[in-house]
Amino acid sequence: MKTLLRFASLVSLSFLALALTQPVWAQDWPDKPIRVVVPYPAGGIADKIARETAEELGKRLKQPVIVDNKAGAAGNIGFDYVARQPADGYTLLLAPASNLTIQPLLFKNLTYDLDRDFTPVSLLVQTPQVLLVNPSLPVHTPKELVEYSKAHPKTVNFGVTTGAYMHLAGELFKSQSGADFTAIPYQGTAPALNAMLGGQVQFVFNEVTTAVPQVKGGKARALAVAYRTRAPWLPDVPTMEEAGYPGFEVTSWYALVVKSGTPATIVETLSRELHAIMQSPEFKKRYDAMGAFTVGSTPQELAGVMRSEKERWTPVVKQAGIQPN
Repeated sequence: MKTLLRFASLVSLSFLALALTQPVWAQDWPDKPIRVVVPYPAGGIADKIARETAEELGKRLKQPVIVDNKAGAAGNIGFDYVARQPADGYTLLLAPASNLTIQPLLFKNLTYDLDRDFTPVSLLVQTPQVLLVNPSLPVHTPKELVEYSKAHPKTVNFGVTTGAYMHLAGELFKSQSGADFTAIPYQGTAPALNAMLGGQVQFVFNEVTTAVPQVKGGKARALAVAYRTRAPWLPDVPTMEEAGYPGFEVTSWYALVVKSGTPATIVETLSRELHAIMQSPEFKKRYDAMGAFTVGSTPQELAGVMRSEKERWTPVVKQAGIQPN
């Protein structure tokens, strides 16, 4: 019996020593600069959120947090890159909603698996979508835009990033209205918006955050907001429901994830610090002024959002007829 107890004690001590030594490197985290990969070009809302969050996160973690834009293939290049990095907490990924929910529906041969390769950290920012047209277009309501497209077949195009919420919103609008719209893909929301401003496409759905400056500057005309209520930043712009499209709500959101296998202590630290940043009065005021709601969440809460959004948009993608790339 004494021998058995002695053996059990040795085993217990061995496991204790293993438990104490394994996470030492994680306990020292971070001891070098951290990268936040943005899978879209510089200049868009994803890039802006990443850079402003990285600046604040660096102050809290006392290490530089550097933004690295790896654009292309509707975000897939950046996702593939992060999926191949070590799970050590030094490579973070700022991800738009569509990439975390419906991307597998839109691309046949992804090199990564959302469930296998990524761990949720925190929901960061939410912002409603708004329907914008080039001011030269002689329309002032969504229904006028639909009528114009039917009167001018094959001439009304809308800019999209393939699979992004701006794409889903446009296809949903096309499906519900029966309009003759054609989606024109761009590598990011900023190029798509610029194409509308330059007259290469006639309209876009875009986040309120980037829409407000263009509307107030007279460079774009807002026809409707795809939100349950009027947006406080554009109080004179009706909702899509008020414009005759019931239940039409599209709210973009952005989150931060890491490579699966990242130690739980690091994930929890990141989540806690990001929540504090998003809920800080200065940060909330900054994003409220530009048309967004800051959130901050636990990893579990973000995982729930991802599941519910996937369930919501999967039938919409199929009904709208968005084909896999």
